[in-house]
Amino acid sequence: MKVRHTLSAWAAAAVLLVAQSGRADDVMDQARKRYAAGEREYASGRYWQSAKAFEEAYDLSRKGDLLYNAARAYDRGEYYLRAIETYEAYLKAGAPPDVEQINLRIAALRKLLSQVQIKLGDKAYVFVDGHEYYQTPMNGTVSIDSGYHRIEVRAGNRFWAKEQQFVPGERYEFDAQLEEDRGGGQGLISAASVEESRSKPRTRQVALVVGAGGSVDVLGNNYPPHQASIVLGAEYRVKEGVRGAFDLGVKIPIEFLQSWTNAGLLIGARGALTPVPRIPFELVLSLDAGFATLDYRSSAPVSPKWPCASPSALSSCSIYAFRVVPAVSVAYRFAPSFELRAQLAGAELNLSDPLFGWRSDYKPRIASSNSGRPSDG
Repeated sequence: MKVRHTLSAWAAAAVLLVAQSGRADDVMDQARKRYAAGEREYASGRYWQSAKAFEEAYDLSRKGDLLYNAARAYDRGEYYLRAIETYEAYLKAGAPPDVEQINLRIAALRKLLSQVQIKLGDKAYVFVDGHEYYQTPMNGTVSIDSGYHRIEVRAGNRFWAKEQQFVPGERYEFDAQLEEDRGGGQGLISAASVEESRSKPRTRQVALVVGAGGSVDVLGNNYPPHQASIVLGAEYRVKEGVRGAFDLGVKIPIEFLQSWTNAGLLIGARGALTPVPRIPFELVLSLDAGFATLDYRSSAPVSPKWPCASPSALSSCSIYAFRVVPAVSVAYRFAPSFELRAQLAGAELNLSDPLFGWRSDYKPRIASSNSGRPSDG
């Protein structure tokens, strides 16, 4: 009987371990599903929902990197206060190797917050966009995300409200004069409606690009020659994920020196790969194509060697070419809305009749991006 009892105990323990193992597998499977959902929402621009999915995956798996993913989604969606809180939770969850960089990012985000103080001596509840946020009296300011917000102060059936744009880094003081709410509390925005608006896709990011550099004549036929150049452009972010993005853009290159003045209009696409999501560094492959006008003007004596020598030597001419520019670049985001780019290797192909030109192209660039507030669709 004693042996049988011992075997029964071992059997019960084995069943318990199997059951626990099964439950653990189920939990991890749910965590993987929430992680996949977070990536999908991030790619579609639904950053609030993406962050929530990553946080749910963390609650199930307790893997600290998921908190980083959630913080990055809040950050990308411009929910800076939540991003700061989540970055700090990520640092507390373990000993990540990127502590210094995360702390720098937190410090940068704090500068993007607005400071608000409600002057009211009585006890009242302060709501920001329908969420209970603080109580009065306040001893100082509290931080809120910059942008357009509705602030309400309520004490029983009395209230005060203010809607306006809040600028990053600015301090705002309000004297709240409470009045009787004759609308039965209808002025208070519901938390559900705020959550719904936060979950909607944000407007896609548009970036303005300015660059300067040079082009080197590879074939040595002086068409076009070595030149200095500038480029102006704009890009539209079509898709973005944790490890990459895809943009469409338009560029206007302008080149000058050595008797040539050239200009073009190019339409292109760029794919950006982020090798390490924690580091705002991208490897970029791009391809631009369009048309270019190449104007040659010279006061030197004409010669049959000039590019405009067919069918006879001319001191000036205009050549129209189809231009293709493949390139490999790197990009580093040194501020929330600014990115520094360096074109490591590029080829500029000018296809025209009867001449063909090939130049190596180098253009450091700076890009300024503007991400909109939540859209209505």
